[in-house]
Amino acid sequence: MKKFALILLALSLLTVSCRKDRVLFTDVAFVNAVSGVYTTDFGLVFNIVENASGKEIPAEGRLIMQCDVLKASGKGVYDVRVTDFAIPLTKDPIPAVETPEADDPLSIESGWFSGGYFNLLLGLYTRKDSEVKHLINAEYTFPTETNDTLYLRIRHNAFGELPLDPDDSEDEYGYSRTYACFHLDGLLPSGTEVPFKVLWKWYGEKGEDDEVTVEDCSHIIDKLIF
Repeated sequence: MKKFALILLALSLLTVSCRKDRVLFTDVAFVNAVSGVYTTDFGLVFNIVENASGKEIPAEGRLIMQCDVLKASGKGVYDVRVTDFAIPLTKDPIPAVETPEADDPLSIESGWFSGGYFNLLLGLYTRKDSEVKHLINAEYTFPTETNDTLYLRIRHNAFGELPLDPDDSEDEYGYSRTYACFHLDGLLPSGTEVPFKVLWKWYGEKGEDDEVTVEDCSHIIDKLIF
């Protein structure tokens, strides 16, 4: 989780470096790795000439990469020095179910579309020093003849490790952030434009019985083009 927090900070610190460093600019980008070729969501190819992250960079899969862009080595191709990277949760959405196993609170701090994915920065509470892995899925509902909106509900299963009142559980639980990427290509025919609504659950206010409620949340994106 700490790696994601580091990269999140860098997202807002895109800066041009000094010429003496021979760095064109620093960047944080989602990339898809295929056989060691790293292509960003905007179609640029990052050729890794130096790995300063201290970790082995996977040759396959989706990554969020922090790097120094050193020079252009071809059309749309750049030599980069990787300073850090993380592997986001990457999944295909699943069809909506009537009775989910769990619908525990989680926060959607931001969300955007790129590279055929709906990318999310999520916040959730986890028990400190626990090794239990929470489950996060995205359930979709296709538009129908009577409803033209594509619904995507983000589900969270904490497997019982969930504070009933976060304000009273600071010693036992901590708030964590992580990225999730859900592949939307193929849900609708290419060129289709539909309204899009993402739904999730998060903590609400305390009720009359002094218990914290869990409330439905949603955000509508007017035009999503496939």
